[in-house]
Amino acid sequence: MTPEVFARNAILNAIHHVSVTPKRYAPHELTQIYRRAEARGHIWTEAELMERNLPLYWCKNWVQAQLSQGYSATQIALNAGGYQKMAVSRHIRLKHGLGTRAMLTPDQQDQIRARAAEGATRLQLMQEFSISEFTASKYAQMVQADEELLLRFRQESARVSWPATRPQIAESLFEGSKVRADNWVAERYRRGWLRRVKTGVYEVNLHSDPPGPDGEGA
Repeated sequence: MTPEVFARNAILNAIHHVSVTPKRYAPHELTQIYRRAEARGHIWTEAELMERNLPLYWCKNWVQAQLSQGYSATQIALNAGGYQKMAVSRHIRLKHGLGTRAMLTPDQQDQIRARAAEGATRLQLMQEFSISEFTASKYAQMVQADEELLLRFRQESARVSWPATRPQIAESLFEGSKVRADNWVAERYRRGWLRRVKTGVYEVNLHSDPPGPDGEGA
């Protein structure tokens, strides 16, 4: 056997016996590792944590980047490696002095959508409502999608003779498909773009608010 062949076989044999499975740590092992590092003032980096297969939420810079993208504690826990939300949220608050994103109330969501519909920029939304760039972008995209849906509704409604029943709408827009017509009517009625003239009969209604929760159903 030549030296070259011997060396090659030695390398292949070594590779064959090297485990590439990342090490998994038990909870008590993670606690010990973190406490030892904390005791000597160690600052974790994302690269180091990834290399050692340790929780990414130990890195403050990584957590801040996640928060800036609008991720919640649940999402951060998942992105960090699938850890428990409560443990991750507690660590972020106590060790990093950071707060995870609070859920927006329905009223706040409506206000953000209204401002986005008025033409507010993403930066303005971030400043006015103290939200992340990720969240501002999400609402801007939602408003854009709503505008595109409204435009499509105007185009579709032009093909219907109003007032119209569901069967007539089905024939005009969906080749007689009752299910598609029912879904179409229900969604447009919910948005306030249709109003019910009488039982089973609708007409276009683009100049008033959508029916409230106590109003008649579609």
